[in-house]
Amino acid sequence: MAIAALESLEAARAAGCEEWLRGQLVATLKGADESLLDRWLRGSRAHAPRRAEEMAAAAEMLAALGTPAPISAAAEEWFEQLAEEPVDAH
Repeated sequence: MAIAALESLEAARAAGCEEWLRGQLVATLKGADESLLDRWLRGSRAHAPRRAEEMAAAAEMLAALGTPAPISAAAEEWFEQLAEEPVDAH
């Protein structure tokens, strides 16, 4: 979920509606406040190398089971890109 939030917030930033989308995401996280979203975003950046490895392992396991893994593969790619950015890039 965190990587989907990152992707959508990047698009919202480019479209000039980041604050609106942040509010929508927080509203979707029933009972949570903006600090949870912020923790997801910071944590995703800070732990990107490990999470990329975890997603690669998940995709490998799914492939061994004969199950398609497009989400795991896409998340791995996103985390690899995040790992190359400075943690405080956004």
